[in-house]
Amino acid sequence: MIKQPISCNVCGADDYIKLSSVGEWSIGKCARCEVIYVNPAPFFEPTLEFSQVSKDFQYTQYMHQTITPEILRHETQQLLGHLREITRLTGQTLQTPRYLEVGCGSGASVRAATDLGWQATGIDIDPELIAAGRQQLQVDLRCVPLLQSGLPEGAFHFIRLRDVIEHLPDPYDNLRMIRRLLAPGGVALFVTPNEDGLPTKMRLLLGGVRDRVATVPPPHHLHGFTPQTLNRLLHRAGFKCLAGKTTTPVDPEYVTSNNMRSRRNPAYVFLWQGARVMGKGSMVVSWVSRP
Repeated sequence: MIKQPISCNVCGADDYIKLSSVGEWSIGKCARCEVIYVNPAPFFEPTLEFSQVSKDFQYTQYMHQTITPEILRHETQQLLGHLREITRLTGQTLQTPRYLEVGCGSGASVRAATDLGWQATGIDIDPELIAAGRQQLQVDLRCVPLLQSGLPEGAFHFIRLRDVIEHLPDPYDNLRMIRRLLAPGGVALFVTPNEDGLPTKMRLLLGGVRDRVATVPPPHHLHGFTPQTLNRLLHRAGFKCLAGKTTTPVDPEYVTSNNMRSRRNPAYVFLWQGARVMGKGSMVVSWVSRP
C-alpha cells in the first residue's frame, strides 16, 4: 500500500478541509465542491495485503463464501432488469452484450452474465476472491487494477461498478478509463452509498462523529458522493448522464443479494423507504453513456 495526498477528483481543486481523524486516516471535504474524501489516500495493489484489509471489514466476508444458486438467480434477474433499463434509456436492444464488471469480487455477476449468453469479464484487485471465483465459476476473472488492465478501447457495451467507486482513491482516472473502454453509445452503471442520504444526515445532526465515509470507516471507503457530486464527476470524465436517482440498500434492482438480508429489519426498511420517497435514499444510482 502506498499512501499519498490527492486532489479533489470531482472538480480538480487542491483545497482540502480536514473534518476529523480516524486512526491514521484524515476525513475531509473539498472546499469548492464539498465532496467528502480521505486525504492522503491509500493506493492498494492486487496483493494478499489487500485481501486481508478487505476481509477485516465484516460485511465483505460474504464474498468469500460459496456462490449459491440463490445468489446466481439474484444476479441474473438484476442483469435482465439492467438490460431492460438500457433499452428504455437508449432505444438499444442488446442481444449479446459485451459486459465488464469492475470490482467483481468472486464473480457471481460474471457467471450470471455468461449463462445469459453475454461476453462477460470481471476484474478485481483481491487475489483471494479472484482465485476462488475462477475455481468455482470457471469464468473470465482478472486480478488487475482497471488502469493496468490492458483491455482494448471500445470493447464493451455495458460496464457496471456496483459498490466500487467509493473505494477508489482516483475515481476520475478510472472513469476516464471506463469511458475509453465503452463502445460509442455504450452504457455504464454506477451504484454507490449516498453521503447525502437521510440516515447519514440524521446521524450527524444528532451528534454522531464524522468517522465514516459512505457509511464505512476508512480505508475501506475513500470517497463519499452525493447525487450532485457524482453527477459532476461523471460530466468531468466525459460521460453523458442518462438517468439518476436515490434508492434503498434493499432495492433488488441495484444491490447485492447480501444486502437483501437486511429486509428482515422492518425499522430500517421503513426508514430507508421513507428517505427514498424524499429523494434522500441511502444509495445513488447513475446511468451514463459514452457520447
